[in-house]
Amino acid sequence: MNNTTTNPRRYQGNYENKRPALYIPASPQVHPIKAEIAKHLGTFNFTATFEEDRETLEAFKNEGLIAYRCVLTHEGKIIGIGRGLNVLGAENRYLSKCVRWAFSGALISAVSNAVKFPDLSGSPTSDFGVGANNNLASSFMATDKQKSYLTELIANIADEDERESMMSQLSTMSKEDASEAIQMLKS
Repeated sequence: MNNTTTNPRRYQGNYENKRPALYIPASPQVHPIKAEIAKHLGTFNFTATFEEDRETLEAFKNEGLIAYRCVLTHEGKIIGIGRGLNVLGAENRYLSKCVRWAFSGALISAVSNAVKFPDLSGSPTSDFGVGANNNLASSFMATDKQKSYLTELIANIADEDERESMMSQLSTMSKEDASEAIQMLKS
């Protein structure tokens, strides 16, 4: 016969529901997390365009290769490009599965690349593509001082074709590229 007794487990803290006599609920405020989540709710329309990936087919030169390229666009702007491939062979002998896996892989890759864009909410402050955030892009581009100094240095180049080529690249140079060009032309 077992005569052991157990005491009910006691938890620390006071878990009784004690409210003041006159309980007035606080005004309903939207929590910041809920507000951020609400920005991303809704229906987004994307267009996925699939094509045979000729570049991959030419690179691998394998008869059993199945390759797709998926271009994902949102409001007419490309936001992701993905590639998917599979090889039909002794291990993968089911054609329909191989094709489906390559097709799905391209779509998943495009969506995975698309998440790198900051905002899909369509707010007026956001934009897709290169130069989406002009302040951020301008922080990487060559400064006006670098460009004017480079213009002076490029003017001293004897070869006209090289001079024109460097002048055409001047507007798209990064700070780092401009610095390297200055060092090269100074010496």
